[in-house]
Amino acid sequence: MSQTQTTPSVSIDPPVTLWKRVTGWLLLINITVFAIDVLLTTKGIGRVALRHDGVPLIYQQENGQPTVIQYPFLQSYGYFSFDLAIRGGQLWRFLTYQFCHANLTHLFVNMMGLWLAGPIVEQKLGRTRFLTFYLLCGAAGPLAHLIFGLLDILTVNAYTPLVGASASIYGLLLAAAMIAPDEEVMLLFPPIDLKLRTVAILMIGLSVAAVAWHWENAGGHAAHIGGAVMGWILARRMLLKQNSGQDIPS
Repeated sequence: MSQTQTTPSVSIDPPVTLWKRVTGWLLLINITVFAIDVLLTTKGIGRVALRHDGVPLIYQQENGQPTVIQYPFLQSYGYFSFDLAIRGGQLWRFLTYQFCHANLTHLFVNMMGLWLAGPIVEQKLGRTRFLTFYLLCGAAGPLAHLIFGLLDILTVNAYTPLVGASASIYGLLLAAAMIAPDEEVMLLFPPIDLKLRTVAILMIGLSVAAVAWHWENAGGHAAHIGGAVMGWILARRMLLKQNSGQDIPS
């Protein structure tokens, strides 16, 4: 998605004022973390991946030779795995994994989603509630992955790393579609205009299909669904209170 085309019912800040909002700072933090890890990786600085008990993680190469797994430096402290977050009690990883990304494409797609949906939702919620909303949607991602595993819909590996802001972005996208369903956005590919409601339905439908038919990265798509569900719950509560004339505490 490359740009928004605003309607009279929704006002989206131009890029200059975006940096005065939480959305802008979230963009900056995500990009900065990725850039630092890329720089450190080019200098050969990384960190061996460890289990919660301190034992290094290894994988078998095609020739059968075991190799120690290494992750980018900052990502190694932030990525989520059930082994580290739950067995190891490193609960901060429910939040920090949201600011780590696997590659430039992963970062770009998520940041485009944040740039698109963030201002709409933040304008409606205010800064504090928006940040809480964003982080809760992100934290719901791993929980959804675990639930799909417990239901035997997906196979969950306790050591598999989970990174990315996608769950948060799916929550924002759903909330933005509830706030401004007829707002039009232009897709990067194909370059066509679609309403936010349509974009949300397509994106969530894609993730549901990926989980149901075990497509590549089905676990990541399970996290997307978790973020979307949390976004729907929180946004619905917010809109119902607003429509009833109640103030929502910030």
